[in-house]
Formats: sequence, C-alpha cells, structure tokens
Amino acid sequence: MNKSSIVTKSFNEAIEEGFNNYLEKHATFDNYEVKIDEEQLMKELEEKWLNEAIAEIDNITPKEYINSLASLQDLMDFFAELASASDVGIPDILIDRFKEHGLEAADMLFEFAKNNIELKTESNRLAFIHAVYVIGLFKYNEYKEKLIGLLMEYSNEEMISEAVRIAISEYGDEILQDLIKAFNEAEHESAKEHLLICIAEISKDHPSDEVYYLLKSAFRVLNNIKVAAEVLGDYGDGRAIPMLRGYVIKNNNKIDKDTFNLIRAVIKKLGGEIDDLVYGN
Repeated sequence: MNKSSIVTKSFNEAIEEGFNNYLEKHATFDNYEVKIDEEQLMKELEEKWLNEAIAEIDNITPKEYINSLASLQDLMDFFAELASASDVGIPDILIDRFKEHGLEAADMLFEFAKNNIELKTESNRLAFIHAVYVIGLFKYNEYKEKLIGLLMEYSNEEMISEAVRIAISEYGDEILQDLIKAFNEAEHESAKEHLLICIAEISKDHPSDEVYYLLKSAFRVLNNIKVAAEVLGDYGDGRAIPMLRGYVIKNNNKIDKDTFNLIRAVIKKLGGEIDDLVYGN
C-alpha cells in the first residue's frame, strides 16, 4: 500500500471512529436520536487526525504528508485516491493546498470530474461529487458557466445534477443572474427544474420580487408541478398561498392524492389555511 492509500485509509477510519465515539458518548436509552453539529465535529476530528503520526509512513503526520506534496500533480494524485474512497468529505488542508495553484487546480479537477462522470462505480461517483464540490468552493468566475452547463447537460442524471447543484450553491448571489438567464433559455424540462431549485436555494435568504415572480411563473408552466410547488415552499414567500390554494381547489378532481397532499403541505408551510382543503371535494 502506497503512502496516499495509507493516509486515505487513516482519514476514513479516524472520521468513522470519531463519529461512532460521539454517538456512543451522547446516546442513551431514552435519547437515541442524537443531534450532531456535523460541521463542528468534522472540524475537530479532522484537526485531531492531521496531527497524529502514522507509523506506516515513517511516523509523519497527515499534515506533514499533505504539506510535503510539492506539485499540483502530486496533490491531484492524492486527491484522486482520497476522493474515490472517502464518503466523509475532503480535508480542508487539501482544499487550501489546491487554492495555492489557482485556476490551474480548478481546470485539473474539472477534467478529473468529467473523466469520472460516465463511470458508474461507487468510487467514480464519490470522485465526481468531491471534485465538483471543491470547484464550487473556489468560486472562480470562469467556472460559473461550466458548472451551469454541466448541470444542464446531465439534468436527467439525479446523482450528477444534485452534486453540481451543491457546488453551484457555494457561489451564492454571485451566480444568481447566470442561473436566471440559463433558466429562461433552457429548453429541456429537467434542466429548468434543477436550475429553479438552485435559484430558490441561493436566494431564499435574500428574497426579491424578481425571483418570486420567476418561481410563480414556473409553477404555472412546468409539467412537474410537485417540483415547482416544493421550490415555492422552500423559498418561503407567503404571497404564493392564494395561487397554490386556487390551484388545488380548481384541480381537486384532476390531480392525484400525492400531489394534492404535497401542495397542501406547502400551503401550510407558507402559513396558509388548509383545513378546508379536502381531497376529492
């Protein structure tokens, strides 16, 4: 086993053991549902792992090993090993090392992601997810269009599109207008759905009339009414209540019960009255 494999194995084991120990410590017979601040716990576990020497690599620490990787290709080789085997994320120290190489690192990661996108094994799936997420963290302007293009191209592949949506969301408001433009120009229904989800997710903390009216219009034109309704619920603008109530009242005998109940739940989530909304009436 080479050094990259040993460090990767130690990372996965350290994080898994840390989570298990936390659960064992805090779970009781009466309280088996333990609330975890995953971000904080990961930070603590990662810091502990970074500074513990590994006997199999001459007693150097993971931090020393990662910092010893001199070239971008060395970092990429280690990332490829780690990203293909880790379901607990990528250490911040490795992301920071990539940032030292700027856009060149993003280019290499994007090529790596594309090489793994069509392959269906679990390791390729993990590799793709981690690579596009790191690119999103960089927030390079040059990758706004590329990530949106990737989302639109693979909008029928749920795993791929979900991973790209998460990466895009890291840009926040910086990418909102690009998403709106792409939504207005998109021809395929599935692409519009994923773009709509991104738009709502990014803008829900800073709502605007522009986004609200876009989501409202989408509810009226998208074929997948469930997605359109869920997006309105996640966005959280109560102005959508009359439209949603009007839709279920008008189409009560035309929509299936699952759709009816979903829209009813969205109305309630937005603060609307639902007691008079009964399926089949």
